Amino acid sequence: MASFLTPFTASSIAIAIPQISMEFKLSLAEVNWFANSFLISLSSLVLVVGRLGDWLGKGRVFHLGVALFGVTSLIIFLINGYVSLLMCRFIQGISASMIVSSSVPILVDTFPKERRGFAIGVNVMAVYIGSSLGPVVGGYIVNQFGWRAIFVLKALTAFIGLIAAVLFIDLKRGTSPKPNIVRSLLTPTSIALIILGASNIDNLLWVSLIPLGLVILTTTLMLERRSPKLLHSKLLKKRPLMANSSALFNYSATYALTILLSIYLQRIRGLQPSDAGLVLATQPIVQAALSPIAGYLADRYEPSITASIGMFIISAGIGSLLLINTEFSIINLVLILITLGVGFALFASPNTTAIMNMSPKEAYGTATAFLATMRFLGQALSTSIITSIMRIESELMKAIELSLMIYLSLSVVGAILSLLARESKG
Repeated sequence: MASFLTPFTASSIAIAIPQISMEFKLSLAEVNWFANSFLISLSSLVLVVGRLGDWLGKGRVFHLGVALFGVTSLIIFLINGYVSLLMCRFIQGISASMIVSSSVPILVDTFPKERRGFAIGVNVMAVYIGSSLGPVVGGYIVNQFGWRAIFVLKALTAFIGLIAAVLFIDLKRGTSPKPNIVRSLLTPTSIALIILGASNIDNLLWVSLIPLGLVILTTTLMLERRSPKLLHSKLLKKRPLMANSSALFNYSATYALTILLSIYLQRIRGLQPSDAGLVLATQPIVQAALSPIAGYLADRYEPSITASIGMFIISAGIGSLLLINTEFSIINLVLILITLGVGFALFASPNTTAIMNMSPKEAYGTATAFLATMRFLGQALSTSIITSIMRIESELMKAIELSLMIYLSLSVVGAILSLLARESKG
């Protein structure tokens, strides 16, 4: 249930963005910050929180994260000011970082290596169920009750998940030493700078934050490789680094497709939120159905190869989206979304399995958090690309086309990096 929450939040909010834009009289570029404020805190803090979980205990971090997510969902339902909403979304991103960084390590600790891929596949299936129900349930709720009602459902889900967590997940302390405070601050600072710069590429001052953030992040990783304080040294070897980088490019290329297509279906094609949600649900439904199978394949074969095949399928799907126009067949769009769903399923759980198999047991929490950092940094960058492009290009269809061209390039790079992560023979 906890793994369901974050993707359900993202996909349901994507459907609600046009309505939020109208309520607060904001441009689509401005209202994208409703999604990005959540992603900035999530992506910048998930690694630090994962390291805290290895020290304080994964169960403790998990309990706190689920509880905070439920409370912030209720607060968002009650308040009206847009700035206050952004602040609550930022805090909710912190709670999501606690859930994400601790859930997979708890599973990995529970299951033996030969069953780990299937367990992760089932967990990924829960993630994709959240992504599947987000557009459908979110679209219906937005139509009937308004976008705020989505957060009531999220709060209810979080509190039910918290009850289950209290019953079944222990609160034992972790075995890793206390994390280094300076390194713990450098990483989120660098990630926040990169995202803020990418969200404002039309402003030279803001763009200058990107190289500054990259320098800080690269310097931090180099320091970690020589003298680990936050990451385990094995996580910065070639294969796990390539697999994590592949995830970064994957999510940079794909995450905001839901937002992009939601805007396309509602603003250009005139569909209601519920109808747009039904169309967009195609992709995550396919992902949810195929993820356990992909996890099984990751147990049987080299997982990085399976992930690479998934990435190339994703590239083909994004390339096909470049064909969309004001009269593009909805049936053809659904077929493209099915293709993307197959690619996502073949990439996500095998890539996660590959990274966890490369990681030592004492660093499962940190390994998961590092992967999550790459994933959510990619998601934030993906949203930032749309935000910046829509600020530069006023014609919506041209903005969509330009964004898709950038996403296609990123997906091809991700596929190549995934191939580099495969296990060498001999």
